[in-house]
Amino acid sequence: MKIDYFKIVLVAFLSLILINCTTHSQIITGELKQYHKTTITFEGPSLEESPETYLNYRMNVSFTSPDNHAYVVPAYYAADGNAAETSAKSGNKWRVHFTPNIVGVWNYKVSLRTGENIAISTKINDGVATSIDGISGKITITESDKTGNDFRAKGKLQYANKDFAQFDNGSYFFEVGTDSPETFLEYEDFDATEARHDYSEVSSNYNKGDPNWKNNKGKGIIGAVNYLANQGMNVHYFLTMNATGDGKNAYPFTSIENYTTYDVSKLDQWQIVFDHMYNKGVVAEFVLSETENSNWFEDQEEMPRSNFSNSRKLYYREMVARFGYLNVIYNIGEEANWDNGGDQFSAIQVEEAAAYIDALSPYNDLISIHNGPSDDFTLYPALTALPETSAVTTISFQANYQTFSHGHDEIKIVKDLATANGKEWIVRYSEPYSNHLPNIETWTKNALWASIIAGSAGVHYYSHNGDIGIDDYTLYSPYYQRMKYAKHFFEDNNIPFWNLHNDNSAISNGYLLTDHNEYYIAFLPNGGTTTINISGSNTYSAKWFNPMDGGDLQNSSIKSVLSGDNISIGDPPNNKSSSWVVLLEKK
Repeated sequence: MKIDYFKIVLVAFLSLILINCTTHSQIITGELKQYHKTTITFEGPSLEESPETYLNYRMNVSFTSPDNHAYVVPAYYAADGNAAETSAKSGNKWRVHFTPNIVGVWNYKVSLRTGENIAISTKINDGVATSIDGISGKITITESDKTGNDFRAKGKLQYANKDFAQFDNGSYFFEVGTDSPETFLEYEDFDATEARHDYSEVSSNYNKGDPNWKNNKGKGIIGAVNYLANQGMNVHYFLTMNATGDGKNAYPFTSIENYTTYDVSKLDQWQIVFDHMYNKGVVAEFVLSETENSNWFEDQEEMPRSNFSNSRKLYYREMVARFGYLNVIYNIGEEANWDNGGDQFSAIQVEEAAAYIDALSPYNDLISIHNGPSDDFTLYPALTALPETSAVTTISFQANYQTFSHGHDEIKIVKDLATANGKEWIVRYSEPYSNHLPNIETWTKNALWASIIAGSAGVHYYSHNGDIGIDDYTLYSPYYQRMKYAKHFFEDNNIPFWNLHNDNSAISNGYLLTDHNEYYIAFLPNGGTTTINISGSNTYSAKWFNPMDGGDLQNSSIKSVLSGDNISIGDPPNNKSSSWVVLLEKK
């Protein structure tokens, strides 16, 4: 047999060219570590910002983990790949972000197809393959080198079929943060944004080495993120689309009229901020609509408000594709069931939206909904009355901060509704409604600790007067401090808050959070003393905590108690009529 060495060399040479072309058409960036953002940018069809680009192209990248789990990750059009700096509106770059949860070699494969409205299609082989469809590769991920609150040390925050969210590393999330301003993204340094905020009061918190864009733009909002993190806050709730809402100036489109054309440079600048939030340990709660524009997309397409429009589906896809790798809470809508001239979400619409986002995301994301007004909780029984268990995993609860029964009893009712329906909801008191700077003693008792002792997963600060126009976060520092005291009470004392549940039937005065084994935590909003029914046959240490002033646990006259019925815990160490928290821990 004659061997044609020329053909062998030619095939080898062409293969080398092909390999090099493939390599140069994909740029992998990031530290390639567990829980860190990993980005791949591809050279694909050269397009521009237009409805056709967003509706008629769909890119997914399938990642396969070292232990053979598959993740289909939505990707997106990135213009020139550097739009945050250039404000480019055209180019041939396509991009995917992913958060790898384990170390080892990951495989990936690209699907980029084109066809009419393919972006909202759920059929894998719809449309026509483009030039980069089928490209594949490998990434080797090593262990994270981060520690502390940095989410790169913890991984993705996900729903774990419990009433607290859990990170990839197994730790749980006790949530404290802010709802004000909800117009966080109406910032002067974002492209194509009518500014409401400059964050000048907290811009001094910007540190050397922090991210910015366009020759030092963004320092104010990065300073705001740093300030929140420095105050111990770990979540910020804000609107990603408030067209015709309270703020009106935050949206991901090039303009309100072009609601299927996404602004690449603006969204790249948002991403710089969101990445910094991830690195600082601050969750971004994306409120996807508000009560004034619940059905806005359907109105633009002139269809019945009960429909699920293509433009809404595209909006959800773009948010998941661009930001789904982050620790994000997808909030379907603020005050979703509040009827504003017929503009409201029904439980069926909430469920449809939640299920759509859940199908788009490769992660077990927190998908939330927000009730309204502050004394209307009818949305939650309506959700649990649906034929199947809801895709909603998380509740963004709104009530009146002055009413203890709102912060305590109603949260218990919502939690019990979900449990009875076969699912644990993560219930956060994200809007204890108040006017500007509420009475802090009342707020601490009736919102913060009332909800914690009911079993909520955390609390946010909210001010009606500050939710739109005020951007001076320092005004809210006393409330941040009270939340930080509560969070530290659990974390500094190694209390497994995720295992505790409310049981007021076991306490004679006040309110009780317990696992009926290791821990009994009593809240006495007006001080005094109480008795507790303690299960088993054990000895418990008794310590007192001041929720108004924080600090170390304190001793009182009774330092330990035995199990039994109607066990007295003694009197507070001082200020007997003030609020107190009592920790009984099994020795």
